[in-house]
Amino acid sequence: MFKRLFFIPVVLVCALASPQAGLCAWESIRHSDAPLAVVRVTTGAYELAYTVGEPCASQDELSDGSFGLWSGYLSLVPAEVVSRGLASLTSTAAVPMDGGLWGMTQGENLDLNFYDELDPDLPAAAVSVTRLYDNTGALSSVSWPVALSVSGQKLVIVPSASWPKGSVFAVYFSTSLVDINGSPLAEPTTVYFSVIMDHQADNTVAAFSDRRIRVDIPANAYSQDFFVALSTDASAGPVAEANRRLPSMPGSPQLVSKVSISPYDASGNPAQPASACLVTLPYPDADGDGVLDGTARLKASSLSVWRLDETAGLWSRETGSYIDTAARTVSHPVPHFSSYALLAAVNTDLSPVYVSPVPFRPNAGDPDRYGNWTDLIKFRNLPASGRIRIYTITGALVRELPVSGAVTQWDARNSAGQVVASGVYLWEVVSGPDRKTGKLIVIK
Repeated sequence: MFKRLFFIPVVLVCALASPQAGLCAWESIRHSDAPLAVVRVTTGAYELAYTVGEPCASQDELSDGSFGLWSGYLSLVPAEVVSRGLASLTSTAAVPMDGGLWGMTQGENLDLNFYDELDPDLPAAAVSVTRLYDNTGALSSVSWPVALSVSGQKLVIVPSASWPKGSVFAVYFSTSLVDINGSPLAEPTTVYFSVIMDHQADNTVAAFSDRRIRVDIPANAYSQDFFVALSTDASAGPVAEANRRLPSMPGSPQLVSKVSISPYDASGNPAQPASACLVTLPYPDADGDGVLDGTARLKASSLSVWRLDETAGLWSRETGSYIDTAARTVSHPVPHFSSYALLAAVNTDLSPVYVSPVPFRPNAGDPDRYGNWTDLIKFRNLPASGRIRIYTITGALVRELPVSGAVTQWDARNSAGQVVASGVYLWEVVSGPDRKTGKLIVIK
Protein backbone atom coordinates (compact mmCIF):
# COMPACT_ATOMS: atom_id res chain seq x y z
CA MET A 1 0.00 0.00 0.00
CA PHE A 2 1.10 3.54 -0.65
CA LYS A 3 1.47 5.84 2.33
CA ARG A 4 -0.85 8.81 2.25
CA LEU A 5 2.04 11.26 2.23
CA PHE A 6 3.27 9.72 -1.02
CA PHE A 7 -0.06 9.10 -2.71
CA ILE A 8 -1.60 12.58 -2.36
CA PRO A 9 1.18 14.44 -4.22
CA VAL A 10 0.89 11.94 -7.08
CA VAL A 11 -2.84 12.61 -7.34
CA LEU A 12 -2.08 16.32 -7.45
CA VAL A 13 0.26 15.71 -10.36
CA CYS A 14 -2.57 14.03 -12.26
CA ALA A 15 -4.87 16.96 -11.63
CA LEU A 16 -2.23 19.45 -12.74
CA ALA A 17 -1.18 17.58 -15.84
CA SER A 18 -4.64 16.73 -17.09
CA PRO A 19 -7.57 18.62 -15.60
CA GLN A 20 -9.97 17.06 -18.11
CA ALA A 21 -11.32 13.68 -17.08
CA GLY A 22 -10.27 10.70 -19.15
CA LEU A 23 -7.14 12.25 -20.67
CA CYS A 24 -4.56 10.45 -18.53
CA ALA A 25 -3.71 6.93 -17.45
CA TRP A 26 -1.74 5.48 -14.55
CA GLU A 27 0.87 2.80 -15.03
CA SER A 28 2.10 0.95 -11.92
CA ILE A 29 5.73 -0.10 -12.18
CA ARG A 30 6.87 -0.82 -8.61
CA HIS A 31 5.90 0.48 -5.22
CA SER A 32 7.47 0.87 -1.81
CA ASP A 33 6.83 2.73 1.43
CA ALA A 34 8.63 5.93 0.49
CA PRO A 35 8.97 8.31 3.43
CA LEU A 36 8.53 11.45 1.36
CA ALA A 37 7.52 12.52 -2.12
CA VAL A 38 8.24 15.94 -3.55
CA VAL A 39 6.60 17.26 -6.71
CA ARG A 40 8.44 19.89 -8.74
CA VAL A 41 6.51 21.75 -11.44
CA THR A 42 8.10 23.44 -14.45
CA THR A 43 6.61 24.67 -17.71
CA GLY A 44 5.04 21.68 -19.43
CA ALA A 45 6.68 19.12 -17.10
CA TYR A 46 6.00 17.48 -13.72
CA GLU A 47 8.71 15.70 -11.79
CA LEU A 48 8.28 13.38 -8.81
CA ALA A 49 11.47 13.12 -6.75
CA TYR A 50 12.83 11.56 -3.56
CA THR A 51 11.44 8.12 -4.25
CA VAL A 52 13.00 4.74 -4.84
CA GLY A 53 12.52 2.21 -7.63
CA GLU A 54 12.91 2.42 -11.40
CA PRO A 55 14.40 5.71 -12.66
CA CYS A 56 11.63 6.20 -15.22
CA ALA A 57 8.27 4.53 -15.62
CA SER A 58 8.04 4.94 -19.40
CA GLN A 59 11.13 6.54 -20.78
CA ASP A 60 10.38 6.26 -24.52
CA GLU A 61 6.91 7.78 -24.31
CA LEU A 62 7.92 10.52 -21.89
CA SER A 63 10.91 11.65 -23.95
CA ASP A 64 8.64 12.11 -27.00
CA GLY A 65 5.66 13.55 -25.13
CA SER A 66 4.81 17.04 -23.98
CA PHE A 67 4.85 16.01 -20.27
CA GLY A 68 7.64 14.56 -18.16
CA LEU A 69 6.98 12.60 -14.96
CA TRP A 70 9.91 10.76 -13.40
CA SER A 71 9.00 8.17 -10.80
CA GLY A 72 9.83 4.74 -9.49
CA TYR A 73 6.20 4.13 -8.61
CA LEU A 74 3.62 5.67 -10.89
CA SER A 75 3.84 7.35 -14.25
CA LEU A 76 1.31 9.70 -15.77
CA VAL A 77 1.33 9.24 -19.54
CA PRO A 78 -1.12 11.49 -21.48
CA ALA A 79 -3.63 9.56 -23.56
CA GLU A 80 -2.36 11.28 -26.71
CA VAL A 81 0.98 9.58 -26.06
CA VAL A 82 -0.33 6.23 -24.82
CA SER A 83 -2.21 5.42 -28.04
CA ARG A 84 0.00 6.79 -30.77
CA GLY A 85 -0.64 3.78 -32.94
CA LEU A 86 1.67 2.50 -35.65
CA ALA A 87 5.31 3.59 -35.41
CA SER A 88 6.71 2.00 -38.57
CA LEU A 89 6.57 -0.75 -41.17
CA THR A 90 9.75 -2.76 -41.57
CA SER A 91 11.10 -5.65 -43.61
CA THR A 92 14.49 -6.91 -44.69
CA ALA A 93 14.99 -5.07 -47.98
CA ALA A 94 11.91 -2.97 -48.81
CA VAL A 95 12.13 0.81 -49.08
CA PRO A 96 9.77 2.98 -46.99
CA MET A 97 8.16 5.82 -48.93
CA ASP A 98 4.78 7.59 -48.98
CA GLY A 99 3.61 5.80 -45.84
CA GLY A 100 4.25 2.28 -47.15
CA LEU A 101 6.92 -0.21 -48.19
CA TRP A 102 8.12 -0.84 -51.74
CA GLY A 103 9.83 -4.03 -52.93
CA MET A 104 8.95 -6.79 -50.47
CA THR A 105 10.33 -10.20 -51.47
CA GLN A 106 7.86 -13.02 -52.07
CA GLY A 107 8.31 -14.95 -48.82
CA GLU A 108 9.25 -12.05 -46.58
CA ASN A 109 7.48 -11.26 -43.31
CA LEU A 110 6.07 -7.80 -42.69
CA ASP A 111 6.62 -6.24 -39.27
CA LEU A 112 4.22 -3.60 -37.92
CA ASN A 113 5.91 -1.80 -35.05
CA PHE A 114 3.67 0.02 -32.58
CA TYR A 115 4.48 2.54 -29.88
CA ASP A 116 2.86 0.37 -27.22
CA GLU A 117 2.97 -3.25 -26.20
CA LEU A 118 0.31 -5.34 -27.92
CA ASP A 119 -2.18 -7.65 -26.29
CA PRO A 120 -0.92 -11.13 -27.28
CA ASP A 121 -4.53 -12.42 -27.52
CA LEU A 122 -5.06 -11.07 -31.03
CA PRO A 123 -8.68 -11.24 -32.32
CA ALA A 124 -9.07 -12.77 -35.76
CA ALA A 125 -10.79 -9.61 -37.05
CA ALA A 126 -8.09 -7.26 -35.80
CA VAL A 127 -5.95 -7.44 -38.95
CA SER A 128 -6.73 -8.28 -42.58
CA VAL A 129 -4.51 -8.34 -45.66
CA THR A 130 -5.85 -7.76 -49.19
CA ARG A 131 -4.15 -7.98 -52.57
CA LEU A 132 -5.28 -4.75 -54.24
CA TYR A 133 -3.55 -4.78 -57.65
CA ASP A 134 -1.69 -7.30 -59.73
CA ASN A 135 1.54 -6.62 -61.61
CA THR A 136 -0.37 -4.89 -64.45
CA GLY A 137 -2.04 -2.43 -62.08
CA ALA A 138 -5.43 -4.13 -62.53
CA LEU A 139 -7.74 -4.30 -59.52
CA SER A 140 -7.62 -7.59 -57.66
CA SER A 141 -9.18 -7.01 -54.18
CA VAL A 142 -8.55 -10.58 -53.01
CA SER A 143 -8.25 -11.41 -49.30
CA TRP A 144 -4.82 -12.93 -48.68
CA PRO A 145 -4.18 -15.70 -46.10
CA VAL A 146 -1.60 -14.78 -43.46
CA ALA A 147 -0.46 -15.91 -40.03
CA LEU A 148 -0.11 -13.33 -37.26
CA SER A 149 2.08 -13.28 -34.20
CA VAL A 150 2.70 -10.70 -31.48
CA SER A 151 6.01 -9.96 -29.80
CA GLY A 152 5.89 -6.99 -27.45
CA GLN A 153 5.33 -3.90 -29.61
CA LYS A 154 5.69 -5.84 -32.86
CA LEU A 155 3.00 -7.51 -34.96
CA VAL A 156 4.51 -9.98 -37.44
CA ILE A 157 2.57 -10.83 -40.60
CA VAL A 158 3.67 -14.09 -42.26
CA PRO A 159 2.23 -14.92 -45.71
CA SER A 160 0.61 -18.36 -45.86
CA ALA A 161 1.07 -18.15 -49.64
CA SER A 162 3.93 -16.20 -51.21
CA TRP A 163 3.28 -12.59 -52.15
CA PRO A 164 2.85 -12.56 -55.99
CA LYS A 165 5.48 -10.52 -57.81
CA GLY A 166 4.49 -7.00 -58.80
CA SER A 167 1.41 -6.92 -56.55
CA VAL A 168 0.28 -4.18 -54.17
CA PHE A 169 -1.20 -5.23 -50.81
CA ALA A 170 -3.23 -3.37 -48.20
CA VAL A 171 -2.94 -4.18 -44.49
CA TYR A 172 -5.92 -3.06 -42.42
CA PHE A 173 -6.04 -3.08 -38.63
CA SER A 174 -9.14 -2.15 -36.64
CA THR A 175 -9.82 -0.87 -33.13
CA SER A 176 -9.94 -4.48 -31.94
CA LEU A 177 -6.14 -4.38 -32.10
CA VAL A 178 -5.44 -3.29 -28.53
CA ASP A 179 -2.56 -2.79 -26.14
CA ILE A 180 -1.94 -4.83 -22.99
CA ASN A 181 -4.39 -2.60 -21.09
CA GLY A 182 -7.18 -3.27 -23.58
CA SER A 183 -7.12 0.19 -25.17
CA PRO A 184 -7.31 0.50 -29.00
CA LEU A 185 -3.91 1.28 -30.43
CA ALA A 186 -5.25 3.80 -32.95
CA GLU A 187 -8.12 4.63 -35.26
CA PRO A 188 -8.79 2.03 -37.98
CA THR A 189 -5.83 2.31 -40.33
CA THR A 190 -4.72 0.93 -43.71
CA VAL A 191 -1.08 0.70 -44.80
CA TYR A 192 0.35 -0.56 -48.09
CA PHE A 193 3.27 -2.48 -49.51
CA SER A 194 4.40 -3.60 -52.95
CA VAL A 195 6.23 -6.78 -53.99
CA ILE A 196 9.37 -7.01 -56.12
CA MET A 197 8.70 -7.27 -59.88
CA ASP A 198 9.43 -10.02 -62.38
CA HIS A 199 11.81 -8.48 -64.93
CA GLN A 200 10.59 -10.87 -67.67
CA ALA A 201 7.00 -9.59 -67.48
CA ASP A 202 5.31 -6.30 -68.33
CA ASN A 203 4.73 -4.39 -65.09
CA THR A 204 2.76 -1.39 -63.95
CA VAL A 205 3.55 0.28 -60.64
CA ALA A 206 0.87 2.57 -59.19
CA ALA A 207 1.11 5.12 -56.39
CA PHE A 208 -0.44 4.10 -53.09
CA SER A 209 -2.27 7.44 -52.85
CA ASP A 210 -3.75 7.43 -56.38
CA ARG A 211 -3.50 4.43 -58.70
CA ARG A 212 -3.97 6.73 -61.71
CA ILE A 213 -0.40 7.87 -61.03
CA ARG A 214 1.50 4.98 -62.55
CA VAL A 215 4.59 3.87 -64.43
CA ASP A 216 4.43 1.19 -67.13
CA ILE A 217 7.64 -0.83 -67.45
CA PRO A 218 8.05 -3.22 -70.41
CA ALA A 219 9.39 -6.75 -70.03
CA ASN A 220 13.20 -7.03 -69.98
CA ALA A 221 13.72 -3.34 -69.25
CA TYR A 222 15.82 -4.82 -66.43
CA SER A 223 18.15 -7.82 -66.55
CA GLN A 224 17.03 -9.02 -63.10
CA ASP A 225 14.02 -8.61 -60.82
CA PHE A 226 13.56 -5.05 -59.59
CA PHE A 227 11.18 -2.68 -57.86
CA VAL A 228 10.19 0.94 -58.22
CA ALA A 229 9.11 3.24 -55.40
CA LEU A 230 6.78 6.17 -56.11
CA SER A 231 6.36 9.32 -54.03
CA THR A 232 3.72 11.99 -54.58
CA ASP A 233 5.09 14.30 -51.88
CA ALA A 234 5.76 17.75 -53.38
CA SER A 235 6.58 19.57 -50.15
CA ALA A 236 10.30 18.98 -49.64
CA GLY A 237 13.72 18.99 -51.26
CA PRO A 238 14.45 19.88 -54.91
CA VAL A 239 10.81 19.38 -55.87
CA ALA A 240 9.65 22.02 -53.40
CA GLU A 241 12.31 24.44 -54.66
CA ALA A 242 11.25 23.91 -58.29
CA ASN A 243 7.60 24.45 -57.33
CA ARG A 244 8.48 27.66 -55.53
CA ARG A 245 10.01 29.04 -58.71
CA LEU A 246 7.06 28.21 -60.98
CA PRO A 247 5.38 31.66 -60.75
CA SER A 248 8.51 33.35 -62.12
CA MET A 249 8.71 31.07 -65.17
CA PRO A 250 7.31 32.19 -68.57
CA GLY A 251 3.58 31.58 -68.62
CA SER A 252 3.53 30.88 -64.86
CA PRO A 253 2.72 27.17 -65.22
CA GLN A 254 0.79 25.61 -62.35
CA LEU A 255 1.42 22.22 -60.71
CA VAL A 256 -1.40 19.71 -61.24
CA SER A 257 0.16 16.40 -60.13
CA LYS A 258 3.62 15.00 -59.50
CA VAL A 259 5.53 11.76 -58.99
CA SER A 260 9.12 10.99 -57.96
CA ILE A 261 10.31 7.62 -59.25
CA SER A 262 13.07 5.74 -57.42
CA PRO A 263 14.15 2.47 -59.13
CA TYR A 264 16.09 -0.35 -57.48
CA ASP A 265 17.48 -3.75 -58.43
CA ALA A 266 16.72 -6.90 -56.44
CA SER A 267 19.46 -6.04 -53.94
CA GLY A 268 18.08 -2.58 -53.26
CA ASN A 269 20.70 -0.69 -55.30
CA PRO A 270 19.63 2.22 -57.55
CA ALA A 271 19.08 0.89 -61.08
CA GLN A 272 17.75 2.68 -64.18
CA PRO A 273 15.83 0.79 -66.91
CA ALA A 274 17.48 -0.12 -70.20
CA SER A 275 14.45 0.84 -72.29
CA ALA A 276 11.81 3.58 -72.30
CA CYS A 277 8.93 3.44 -69.81
CA LEU A 278 5.65 5.31 -69.67
CA VAL A 279 4.77 7.78 -66.88
CA THR A 280 1.08 8.68 -66.46
CA LEU A 281 -0.25 11.54 -64.33
CA PRO A 282 -3.92 12.48 -63.72
CA TYR A 283 -5.68 15.82 -63.93
CA PRO A 284 -9.05 16.90 -62.43
CA ASP A 285 -11.91 17.40 -64.89
CA ALA A 286 -14.97 15.70 -63.40
CA ASP A 287 -17.47 17.18 -65.88
CA GLY A 288 -15.26 16.57 -68.92
CA ASP A 289 -15.51 20.15 -70.17
CA GLY A 290 -11.79 20.38 -70.92
CA VAL A 291 -11.22 22.89 -68.11
CA LEU A 292 -9.37 21.79 -64.96
CA ASP A 293 -11.63 21.69 -61.91
CA GLY A 294 -10.99 24.36 -59.28
CA THR A 295 -8.79 26.50 -61.53
CA ALA A 296 -9.09 29.85 -63.28
CA ARG A 297 -10.02 28.25 -66.59
CA LEU A 298 -6.85 26.24 -67.06
CA LYS A 299 -7.44 24.00 -70.05
CA ALA A 300 -6.54 20.35 -70.37
CA SER A 301 -5.07 21.17 -73.77
CA SER A 302 -2.38 23.25 -72.03
CA LEU A 303 -1.11 20.29 -69.96
CA SER A 304 2.31 18.76 -70.47
CA VAL A 305 4.77 16.61 -68.53
CA TRP A 306 7.88 18.29 -67.10
CA ARG A 307 11.05 16.68 -65.69
CA LEU A 308 12.87 17.96 -62.62
CA ASP A 309 16.28 19.42 -63.44
CA GLU A 310 17.89 19.00 -60.02
CA THR A 311 21.05 20.88 -61.05
CA ALA A 312 19.11 24.00 -62.04
CA GLY A 313 16.36 23.50 -59.46
CA LEU A 314 13.68 23.93 -62.15
CA TRP A 315 11.03 21.96 -63.96
CA SER A 316 12.05 21.36 -67.60
CA ARG A 317 9.34 20.81 -70.18
CA GLU A 318 9.35 17.51 -72.07
CA THR A 319 8.01 16.99 -75.57
CA GLY A 320 5.88 14.06 -76.71
CA SER A 321 3.19 14.00 -74.00
CA TYR A 322 -0.30 12.90 -75.01
CA ILE A 323 -3.66 13.44 -73.30
CA ASP A 324 -6.33 10.80 -72.66
CA THR A 325 -9.43 12.95 -72.17
CA ALA A 326 -11.58 9.91 -71.27
CA ALA A 327 -9.27 8.79 -68.46
CA ARG A 328 -8.31 12.42 -67.52
CA THR A 329 -4.62 11.56 -67.69
CA VAL A 330 -1.48 12.71 -69.51
CA SER A 331 1.23 10.17 -70.40
CA HIS A 332 4.84 10.60 -71.41
CA PRO A 333 7.56 8.10 -72.43
CA VAL A 334 10.74 8.47 -70.36
CA PRO A 335 14.15 6.80 -70.79
CA HIS A 336 15.26 7.68 -67.27
CA PHE A 337 13.45 7.64 -63.92
CA SER A 338 13.42 10.93 -62.03
CA SER A 339 10.77 13.34 -60.71
CA TYR A 340 8.04 14.31 -63.16
CA ALA A 341 5.22 16.82 -62.88
CA LEU A 342 2.08 17.57 -64.82
CA LEU A 343 1.93 21.34 -65.31
CA ALA A 344 -0.74 23.53 -66.87
CA ALA A 345 0.16 26.76 -68.60
CA VAL A 346 -2.13 29.73 -68.15
CA ASN A 347 -4.55 29.85 -71.08
CA THR A 348 -3.73 32.67 -73.51
CA ASP A 349 -5.63 31.31 -76.51
CA LEU A 350 -7.57 34.17 -78.11
CA SER A 351 -8.90 32.38 -81.18
CA PRO A 352 -12.43 31.86 -79.76
CA VAL A 353 -12.82 35.47 -78.46
CA TYR A 354 -15.67 37.53 -79.94
CA VAL A 355 -17.86 40.53 -79.01
CA SER A 356 -21.66 40.73 -78.91
CA PRO A 357 -24.00 42.31 -79.76
CA VAL A 358 -22.75 44.04 -82.90
CA PRO A 359 -24.12 46.61 -83.33
CA PHE A 360 -24.93 47.63 -79.76
CA ARG A 361 -28.29 49.53 -79.92
CA PRO A 362 -29.60 49.61 -76.34
CA ASN A 363 -32.56 51.87 -77.22
CA ALA A 364 -33.77 49.88 -80.20
CA GLY A 365 -36.30 47.88 -78.15
CA ASP A 366 -34.93 44.50 -79.27
CA PRO A 367 -32.58 43.35 -76.49
CA ASP A 368 -32.16 39.82 -77.89
CA ARG A 369 -30.69 41.22 -81.09
CA TYR A 370 -29.15 44.54 -80.10
CA GLY A 371 -28.62 44.33 -76.33
CA ASN A 372 -29.65 46.75 -73.59
CA TRP A 373 -28.20 48.88 -70.81
CA THR A 374 -28.43 45.94 -68.40
CA ASP A 375 -26.58 43.27 -70.39
CA LEU A 376 -24.19 45.75 -72.05
CA ILE A 377 -21.44 44.76 -74.52
CA LYS A 378 -19.86 41.37 -73.81
CA PHE A 379 -16.39 40.06 -74.66
CA ARG A 380 -16.85 36.28 -74.72
CA ASN A 381 -14.58 33.17 -74.51
CA LEU A 382 -11.79 35.12 -72.90
CA PRO A 383 -8.60 33.40 -71.62
CA ALA A 384 -7.56 33.10 -67.97
CA SER A 385 -5.91 36.52 -67.88
CA GLY A 386 -5.28 39.56 -70.05
CA ARG A 387 -6.35 43.11 -70.91
CA ILE A 388 -9.10 44.55 -73.08
CA ARG A 389 -8.58 47.92 -74.79
CA ILE A 390 -11.17 49.91 -76.78
CA TYR A 391 -10.01 52.61 -79.22
CA THR A 392 -11.67 55.19 -81.46
CA ILE A 393 -11.37 54.68 -85.19
CA THR A 394 -8.48 57.17 -85.12
CA GLY A 395 -6.58 55.13 -82.51
CA ALA A 396 -7.31 57.14 -79.33
CA LEU A 397 -7.64 54.92 -76.23
CA VAL A 398 -11.21 55.03 -74.90
CA ARG A 399 -11.14 52.41 -72.13
CA GLU A 400 -8.95 49.64 -70.74
CA LEU A 401 -10.45 46.69 -68.81
CA PRO A 402 -8.91 43.68 -67.09
CA VAL A 403 -10.10 40.24 -68.15
CA SER A 404 -12.35 39.30 -65.24
CA GLY A 405 -13.77 36.00 -66.37
CA ALA A 406 -14.64 34.01 -69.45
CA VAL A 407 -17.11 36.85 -70.17
CA THR A 408 -16.22 40.48 -69.44
CA GLN A 409 -18.65 43.40 -69.95
CA TRP A 410 -18.05 46.90 -71.28
CA ASP A 411 -20.66 49.47 -70.26
CA ALA A 412 -20.00 51.68 -73.32
CA ARG A 413 -18.34 54.33 -71.16
CA ASN A 414 -14.91 55.88 -71.48
CA SER A 415 -12.27 56.07 -68.77
CA ALA A 416 -13.94 59.24 -67.40
CA GLY A 417 -17.24 57.37 -66.90
CA GLN A 418 -19.04 59.11 -69.78
CA VAL A 419 -21.17 57.20 -72.28
CA VAL A 420 -19.33 57.14 -75.60
CA ALA A 421 -20.72 58.67 -78.78
CA SER A 422 -22.34 56.58 -81.47
CA GLY A 423 -19.82 55.24 -83.95
CA VAL A 424 -17.37 52.50 -84.86
CA TYR A 425 -14.76 51.42 -82.30
CA LEU A 426 -11.77 49.12 -82.43
CA TRP A 427 -11.10 46.55 -79.71
CA GLU A 428 -7.99 44.64 -78.73
CA VAL A 429 -7.53 41.70 -76.36
CA VAL A 430 -4.00 40.85 -75.20
CA SER A 431 -3.06 37.75 -73.18
CA GLY A 432 0.57 36.75 -72.77
CA PRO A 433 2.20 36.85 -76.21
CA ASP A 434 -1.15 36.62 -78.02
CA ARG A 435 -3.23 39.50 -79.40
CA LYS A 436 -6.59 39.68 -81.18
CA THR A 437 -8.44 42.69 -82.60
CA GLY A 438 -11.86 43.49 -84.02
CA LYS A 439 -14.55 46.13 -84.50
CA LEU A 440 -17.73 46.99 -82.64
CA ILE A 441 -20.46 49.58 -83.25
CA VAL A 442 -22.37 51.70 -80.76
CA ILE A 443 -25.70 53.25 -81.84
CA LYS A 444 -27.49 55.14 -79.06
